[in-house]
Amino acid sequence: MRNCLFRNRRKLFAAAAAVYLLFAVALLYTYIPDEITVSGSTENLKLDIPATLQAIKESGDMEASSAVKASGTRQTYQCRLLGLIPLKQVEVVQAEEQSLYAVGMPVGIYMKMNHVLVVGTKELTSLEGIHSEPGKNIVQPGDYILSINDTEVTSKEQIGELVQESGGDKVRLRLQRDGETIEAAVEPVEVSGGLYQLGIWVKDDLAGVGTMTYFDENGSFGALGHGISDSDTGQMLAMGQGYLYHTTVLEISKSAAGEPGEVTGAISYGLKNQIGVIESNLDVGIYGTLNIPSSQRWYYREYPVGYKQEVEKDEAVVLFAVDGEVRAYHIAIDQIDYHAKEKNKSFVFHVDDPELMEATGGIVQGMSGAPIIQNGKIIGAVTHVFVNDPSRGYGIFIEDMLQH
Repeated sequence: MRNCLFRNRRKLFAAAAAVYLLFAVALLYTYIPDEITVSGSTENLKLDIPATLQAIKESGDMEASSAVKASGTRQTYQCRLLGLIPLKQVEVVQAEEQSLYAVGMPVGIYMKMNHVLVVGTKELTSLEGIHSEPGKNIVQPGDYILSINDTEVTSKEQIGELVQESGGDKVRLRLQRDGETIEAAVEPVEVSGGLYQLGIWVKDDLAGVGTMTYFDENGSFGALGHGISDSDTGQMLAMGQGYLYHTTVLEISKSAAGEPGEVTGAISYGLKNQIGVIESNLDVGIYGTLNIPSSQRWYYREYPVGYKQEVEKDEAVVLFAVDGEVRAYHIAIDQIDYHAKEKNKSFVFHVDDPELMEATGGIVQGMSGAPIIQNGKIIGAVTHVFVNDPSRGYGIFIEDMLQH
């Protein structure tokens, strides 16, 4: 009987150990990126887990060479737990050594859309006192109005002019909705003598304050770490043209639990205050070219790029200008997710700098894009604040911002 119990215990122990090992392997799998970018030799290529990486030849055999390869070269590596148990294969991409000027300064952002965005509909009252909502169930928030009666539309004013020209007859709308083009018709309402309206709320531009992350030696910049979306619809804006301007921070309302704070700035419009042209609005940031002379770039420090596998759950600093001067504030990186569904939520950090907490209450709106420095390298940028705990926020790897 004792031998039987002993054997059963051994079986249970072995089964539990197997389950634990499988769980550990599955957990470790999530800590391993699918792709790693390196500059220079791969000799010191390491992961922050008890696993080793070894190159695989095209024949399938292991390769020992760690020599520097040409930029853009891709090679498959086998990742093994404790050097024995295969976990997964990782693509290693060779890149040229790169450095960026870290900024951290708030800038004014102005974007003009390439077409007019629908944000809602409203009820109208006709001359006869009849209430109606002519655009309801025809247009939807997030639609772009491409044309009216076959005339391309690029501004709110143009819509008003074309509706007036209709004389109250139905107007044909060509809309873009969820990537598809559809046709619709709306009958204007005469709200006063000779004045016709469609009852559609629209916008064709956007302005705000954000933080520039970096620029390179050629003057190309990246900012925000996330795209610019419409506040009413949540939809990424289809940009026509955009500009960066000097801005003066007027006030920073402090964040509190449940109420994120905000940077309020006065944007100085006009050509002489324009500091850059925005050329693209993507889910990982806004990008373009600076038009400030290279002689003024001495103000910002140049940092080598730190790739995602170099980011550690440890201390770091965020660069941000609270009072007009960029300073380094202490933070700590708590979690790293190589497989985040949203690239701009790839790691979690918290602010532990008393000075920044006193000035802002933690992360505030308008701080998106503030560069994060760790171990002397620029490794990412601030992207989001935790609404219920503004001392915590999300970040994006600088590597992902550069792969736009």
